[in-house]
Amino acid sequence: RNFLYIRKYNSKDAKKVADDKLLMKNVFIQNGIKTPPLFSIFYDRDSLKNYDWQSLPPRGFVIKPARGYAGSGILPIKKWENDTAITSDNKTYTIKQLESHILDILEGAYSLKFLPDNAFIEERLRPRPFFKKLTSFGIPDIRIIVFNRIPVMAMLRLSTEESHGKANLHQGAIGFGIDIRTGITTNAILYDQRISHIPNTKIKTRGIKIPDWDKVLLLASKTQEITGLGYAGVDIVFDGIEGPMVLEVNARPGLSIQNANLSSLRSRLERVENIITPTPERGVEIAKNLFTEIFSEKVSIAPKILTIIQ
Repeated sequence: RNFLYIRKYNSKDAKKVADDKLLMKNVFIQNGIKTPPLFSIFYDRDSLKNYDWQSLPPRGFVIKPARGYAGSGILPIKKWENDTAITSDNKTYTIKQLESHILDILEGAYSLKFLPDNAFIEERLRPRPFFKKLTSFGIPDIRIIVFNRIPVMAMLRLSTEESHGKANLHQGAIGFGIDIRTGITTNAILYDQRISHIPNTKIKTRGIKIPDWDKVLLLASKTQEITGLGYAGVDIVFDGIEGPMVLEVNARPGLSIQNANLSSLRSRLERVENIITPTPERGVEIAKNLFTEIFSEKVSIAPKILTIIQ
């Protein structure tokens, strides 16, 4: 993967931008890609000294490192009231503790190679009712591997109590493989072990239909195109009002997505490497034709017409 795709198709400049969430967020905004709004940026201790914490919304926010690694350092706050923050796993933080967390970020506690970093606060998304049925912990996301404008593999990452509300597989989130043609889940893993039901529920992991699937695929393809990365992992979240948004882009996406899909990523990449893909729309069309599960041929994906008005 590193030699055949990342090194070959991802330039150093493009990777540098992708590795910095703040730089990447600016790219999204400049190119009209929906992304969670930014509230504040902290470059040093001075920018934190006189920060107006009362300016933050009571329904919560998220503190993040700009160059965090594997989801570390992200602090999702679901409620902000009377100078007290309540996290998605129901821990409480005072302003002093929030400031301490930001200082840790600035000192590089969560960054790759522990280099000094920047911190920022962005809007906490409103949970979509569809996903609240699946989990009450945090906001799930969808990772889509896009190569040559073609979405080649997708995975739903469902946050759990064990993952502390974060959609990170290494911390205990559930990974669901998704059929590219229909947006229906096919398999699921927890710590790389297959599971048939979401823990502590009767909900089967197979057969969950992701909403707005065509929009999600097209958003992923457009995002890969504007980042300058030829090979990218695009992380998409759902806001209850705004719909699908891009959270971030990964220039070196992990390989657990293969286990979730019970499929070889390399074989899919080889199929599309030399295809000419002029537009993201064409990329999505190619993906839906190439990467489809056997069952999906029985699933109608055409829009339903209730009646025709003449």
